[in-house]
Amino acid sequence: MRKLIAIVLTGAALSAAAAPAFAADRWSDAEYLKANRCLGLAQSADLGAVDATALTAQIKDQGRGRDISMRDRGDSTRDDARRAGKTRNDAVKAKLTAELGGSCQAYLGTSVATSGASS
Repeated sequence: MRKLIAIVLTGAALSAAAAPAFAADRWSDAEYLKANRCLGLAQSADLGAVDATALTAQIKDQGRGRDISMRDRGDSTRDDARRAGKTRNDAVKAKLTAELGGSCQAYLGTSVATSGASS
């Protein structure tokens, strides 16, 4: 019995020590949704040429272990952003391009090339 208790306590201590390291690399649900929006904007060819390969892989990794409803919301957010990027309204297109080149940089890094995005 003592051996079992010692094993359980050791396992609990190890998992408690590992939890902060895992949590530091894990996006919140809001960050997950924002990253999906940025991916949708990046995948919209009308907003400019963007290499989103790394972001696609990161979203796939971040989706593991998430509730299915959150993954579905992420997919919907990405699809909505991709559709929004197809707009013919120049003001909306400029706003989305600014978002892609601004706040989305945290997720895309320096891979955004907005040349031709305003045409």
